[in-house]
Amino acid sequence: MFKKIILDIIKISTAVLIFTGCGDISNTGENTVGNNFVKALEIDDKDAATNLGFVRAFGIDANATTAFGYKVYKINYKTKDEFDAEVEASGALVVPTITQAFLDAYKQAYKKDFSISLIAENHGTIFENKEAPTNEINTTASSSHVLAVLMTAKAGFAVAMPDYLGYGASNDNYHPYILKKSSAKVSIDMLRASTKFMIDNGILFNGQVYISGYSEGGYVAMAMAQEIEKNYSSDFKLKGVAPMAGPYDVSSLGKKEIKSTSNMQYPAFLAYLTNSYTKTYDDLDLSETINYPDISTYRTFFDGNLSGPAINVSLGMGDGNTTFGFQSHTPDALWKQTFIDSYTDDGKFATRLSQNNVYDWSPKTKINLIHCIDDEIIPISMAQTAYDKFVEYKADVNITKIPTATLSQQVDPGHPFVHANCGSTAYGVAVTWFDDIRQGRIK
Repeated sequence: MFKKIILDIIKISTAVLIFTGCGDISNTGENTVGNNFVKALEIDDKDAATNLGFVRAFGIDANATTAFGYKVYKINYKTKDEFDAEVEASGALVVPTITQAFLDAYKQAYKKDFSISLIAENHGTIFENKEAPTNEINTTASSSHVLAVLMTAKAGFAVAMPDYLGYGASNDNYHPYILKKSSAKVSIDMLRASTKFMIDNGILFNGQVYISGYSEGGYVAMAMAQEIEKNYSSDFKLKGVAPMAGPYDVSSLGKKEIKSTSNMQYPAFLAYLTNSYTKTYDDLDLSETINYPDISTYRTFFDGNLSGPAINVSLGMGDGNTTFGFQSHTPDALWKQTFIDSYTDDGKFATRLSQNNVYDWSPKTKINLIHCIDDEIIPISMAQTAYDKFVEYKADVNITKIPTATLSQQVDPGHPFVHANCGSTAYGVAVTWFDDIRQGRIK
């Protein structure tokens, strides 16, 4: 589904993206030197002319006359999993390539030195390891490649894209899906390692950090921002956070789905969450929870080899040809009826979900909660709950509600959801908002 979300970026209106320069401060060196950096490998290199072709072809700006080239590096770095064990993880760092002629022209035009701001971009739910940013970013029209063209080739930001635990270099680990602690840790450690690499290689990073993410990535973005403000505020100059379509109120979402009598929209998401929580918490037993006869086989569905629709089919909810298991089975097809009947707000599973909520804190950084009004996978109530709580705390927060009527028509039967179709518009809003902050149009 995430690939579909980002590929739809090609439908963004050219009027959305207007950029005049990069970095509203000089290179001050206000950043974190990551002692967790392991190594870097260049995995892609595209010049400005090639990227200009992509900017036009993808519909980001059909009339563009300039673009940045960029280099992509696979960054390997040390982080920790849910059990505080050290793990070597990876992510893609996309850095614009800047010519001396551009630097000279920029300084003459703006009377200041050019410098690069960094977006920490967190991808949405993936199931297959081949979809991790470091595995697909050099593939034309892949999700990560299109984001790199949008954020770096067009907008001039550097972009740090963690693969997440369970993907890329850490593919032997399980992915801690929708778990606050390691979600924040892994993405923050990607920032630390990326900063170390940029400093050591003379990249003109100005210390500004922006955070984005869609769906699971929206959840990770919120968890990251909270953890940075709590424990890393002196390390990162956080300028703006744009969580998109994320499940911030996990406990409410869990109760809604588990106690529902309606058909599940996308069972693989809920099955993934169940796998993650029962692997992480000793007091949650998968055999008491899931309505599947072979627990060990069930675990293998999430080892990075199956797509979301294939997982639905493996769960017995689709044939893979005419149906993909969407909107066809009620929750008792996934969870045991005894688990559903005994589920309460103060029960073990509900307690673990509530411990991973990411909306009840007081942000000091600008936040723009971006969400499609009719999102059927992650309802807009997730964003509204977070917005209302942030208003209580008198935070600098905005909520952008995207009407379905503004979206292009969904035509892919494998992804028949507003949630997937909203991604292109949401990213356009986020990157434009980041640029407005960067250029000083938003104070």
